[in-house]
Formats: sequence, C-alpha cells, structure tokens
Amino acid sequence: MIDTNKLTIIFVHGLASKPAAIDLHRLWKKAFIENIRIDSKTLASKLEVKPEIFQSAYWANAIPDHIEDTEDYVTDLNKAVNKVIGIRRRLKNQLHIKKGGLVTANAKKFGLSIVNTLSSALTIKDNVIEEFMREVRLYRNDQFIAEQIRQPLEGILTEAWDKKHKVVLISHSMGTFISYDVLWKFSHRSEDKYTKYRNNKVDYFITMGSPLGDEKLRDFMLIERWKKSSESEHEDEQNRLYPLNIKQWHNFSAYGDVVCHDSTLEDDFFKGMKEHVKPYRANDLKDYTKLYNPFENIDGKKNPHKSYGYLVQPKLSEKFKEFMN
Repeated sequence: MIDTNKLTIIFVHGLASKPAAIDLHRLWKKAFIENIRIDSKTLASKLEVKPEIFQSAYWANAIPDHIEDTEDYVTDLNKAVNKVIGIRRRLKNQLHIKKGGLVTANAKKFGLSIVNTLSSALTIKDNVIEEFMREVRLYRNDQFIAEQIRQPLEGILTEAWDKKHKVVLISHSMGTFISYDVLWKFSHRSEDKYTKYRNNKVDYFITMGSPLGDEKLRDFMLIERWKKSSESEHEDEQNRLYPLNIKQWHNFSAYGDVVCHDSTLEDDFFKGMKEHVKPYRANDLKDYTKLYNPFENIDGKKNPHKSYGYLVQPKLSEKFKEFMN
C-alpha cells in the first residue's frame, strides 16, 4: 500500500459560492473519508489520523464579489452532508444506475423517478449555468483573476512534488477546468517555475461533474491551444493539446447533472491522450457515468451536481482503494 506519509490529496472546488475555506475543507474531507470507511475502515483510519494529507486549493475568494456562506447556512449544509453520507451507508454500493437508464427497479431502489430527477435538475439549471458561465467568462477574460484562481493549486502541487509525494487531485465542476489548465501549464509552459517540475506527475486525477466534455465551452476556454493543435497532423503539436503529467484519470458524471450533460471524456480527451501522449493501461483513463447523486439542497430539492454527492460515490471509493493498493 502507498505510504500515507508520502501522500498528498488535493481538493479543488467548483462554483465560487462557497463556505469559508476551513468549512469547505472539513466537509469535503468528511464526505470523502466516510465514503472510504464504508468499504475499508483500515484505510479510512489511516487517512483520518493524518489531516496533513489533505490540502484544499481554495480559489473562491479570487472572485471579486465572492461572499462566504453564513454560519447558519454552513450548519444546515453540515446536516445535508450527514444525510448524504447516511444514504451511502444505507444503499452501500448501489449508487450506480444500471445500463438502460432509470428503469423501474432503479427508481424503486432509489425512491425516485426519472421525471422527478430531471425536473429537480431543471429547477437548479438556470442558477447553476448562469453562475457557472459568469465565472467561466471571468476566468477566460481576466488573466489577473485567472492567475489568482490557479495559484493555490500550483503552490500545493509544487510543495507536494518537492516532498516527493504521491499526488491525488480531486476536482469538481469548474475546478476540473482549473486543474486541467494548471497541469497543462506544468507540461508545456516555458517559464522556470513550470519547467522545474516538467518530470513530475499527478498520480491520480479525479474529475467530478466536469463540463470539459462540452465542445463549445471547451473551445471557449482552451481555444488558444485547442483549435490550432486539433487541426494539426504533427505529433508534437497534438501533444500540446493535453497535459503530459497525468498517470491515471477517472471522470465521474451523475444522472441529471446539467453541468456535465456531455458525461464522457473518452472522445474528447482519453482517446487522444492514448494516441499522442503515452501508453496507458486499459483502465487508466476511464469514464464512470450514470451515477446516482443523492444530495439534497438545504431546501430539500435534489441537486445531482453537488460535490458531496460525488464524494460519497462507491465507484470513487473503489477506484481510490485500487490506487492506494
């Protein structure tokens, strides 16, 4: 098993309407560890006794008008996180919707219907997409803000690499774009602060509820390198599309999550990385789709995009245990 003394797990959150950094870190770590505990008490205990393993690349305060959630909201959010952990404990590993969609058996098992799931998703769609696009435009058009957003992750990565640690990078929503950009910069930018770490790798990259599969959004965010490289026939130019420092990448998408409506990254990233970057084993780059995200907002509405519902996914626990072993 990987030595936990030489392990750094980095959290990168999504949309910037967030609790204070200390509260968000506590809740992410709680959901993640309790997910692991259901299947491996030993591994969960090893992670729990070493809080320094977990680092948060908290970027919300780089958004100029960001206001942290109130103490009362955080109290209610803690209850919602406890509830979703309880659902994971009760349903065990049955948070994956079987092939064929939300059939009757699944609906009965989860206590929901396809109509209710999608209608709940649609009630949050306008707000989520509006907020998401506002922050995406800021990130794309204001390079000072973009650098402030990326800086926490860059700092944590270099510190972990300096210590010769294994690195697990867990990102959600817009945080998947930020993580991808940072890894790309360490792979291709010529400044000394990036070239110094050219040979360092992220051992396990996890994306949850990622919009990276959306063609229009991806082209908008990555256009300076994506369009030119994707049209090139030269191997070196094709390599510039992708980070070269990812050993293993798993993408998780939930049923009804409007942000990752293109739920797979195989055609957009994994296929090209297998062809142009390096030889990967069969399951090193893989999508896990049709997950059931059981999170409910504090107002009781289902929210299949919420990070905590992803962090308790049994498939994530299973793959993390495989990585650790």
